[in-house]
Amino acid sequence: MALEIKLISFDAWDTLLRLRLISNGISERIGELSNLSPAAVYKRMIEVYEEVKDKWILGKVEGSKLIHEAQGSLAEKLGVPAEIIRRGVFEAFDRLNAEDALYPEVVEVLEDLSRDFQLAVVSNVLFWPGSCTRKILEEAGISRFFKVQLYADEVGVSKPDKRIFVKACELCGVDVRNVVHVGDSILDDVGGALASGMRAVLIRRDLGEPKLVREVGLALIPNLSHLRRVISDL
Repeated sequence: MALEIKLISFDAWDTLLRLRLISNGISERIGELSNLSPAAVYKRMIEVYEEVKDKWILGKVEGSKLIHEAQGSLAEKLGVPAEIIRRGVFEAFDRLNAEDALYPEVVEVLEDLSRDFQLAVVSNVLFWPGSCTRKILEEAGISRFFKVQLYADEVGVSKPDKRIFVKACELCGVDVRNVVHVGDSILDDVGGALASGMRAVLIRRDLGEPKLVREVGLALIPNLSHLRRVISDL
């Protein structure tokens, strides 16, 4: 018999919040500040994401230095001062409408789940610090649902490192076996959660119907509206 779920942890971007919305906002603002097209900036952002992520996986950059590495690399690729990147990021967040950033089902799902489970955020960072995400969750009115929010730059380790998952469990007073983590990355979210002893739910918004792989404690869902049902089936 599966152990009772007591804690549900969530990735932030592309799980609760629309990553493309803020990415577009950042590329637009950096473009305005540097006289570059937003499309060109966005293309370089994707390149930097892949390069810096590979460096982190290979142990060539510390988790606590990911933001500095990413912003510096983007500045170099665009041929602009690093201050332009930093300013563009923070000004894009100032412009972002937090409620627009939420996926439509998020508030209703969190209100429902918070009645029966502890909830947490466990999220990586790259171009912006966790404090920016924390601010958006607060402005969107959903930070009240989370007992803890852990961000890689604040904790010093990034997903899929199991230490960040275990830290969330410790802060909530819950055994890892009583936790399910929800996110959109097979490596960072599913891999990290399963390696930590949790169960995992993968968000795939192009998926038609939920799928279960009970043998490994994994579910795939098209959106968070299916979360309560698949948790009971894991």
